[in-house]
Amino acid sequence: AALGASFDSESNSGKRKAEPIIQEQMIEISAPPGKLGVVIDTPNTGAPVVHAVKDSSVIGSLISVGDQLIMVDDIDVSNMTAIKVSKLISKKSANPQRKLTIVRKVVIESGDDASQ
Repeated sequence: AALGASFDSESNSGKRKAEPIIQEQMIEISAPPGKLGVVIDTPNTGAPVVHAVKDSSVIGSLISVGDQLIMVDDIDVSNMTAIKVSKLISKKSANPQRKLTIVRKVVIESGDDASQ
């Protein structure tokens, strides 16, 4: 039995493409004191997400737009609003380090060129 919704993914050539395989990776980021230069937004459902990363961000090379923020210093923030999460991160800005735990969706196989 098929799980979830099925989509007709035929291209113009009539050849079916394999669905991409998406894996969720949990990543821990050690953030230094001070401003992080990351804009967080709350989607209608799910955990707060990274909406933008400023050029000046000290963790810009570690975090990406679309990452879901699920914990700050082992405090579950997955059901918090973006404002509450931002306040929590700011409140800890004097700490020598803050641990941000994110979940990133990564395509591990696209199906198109997987056999090459």
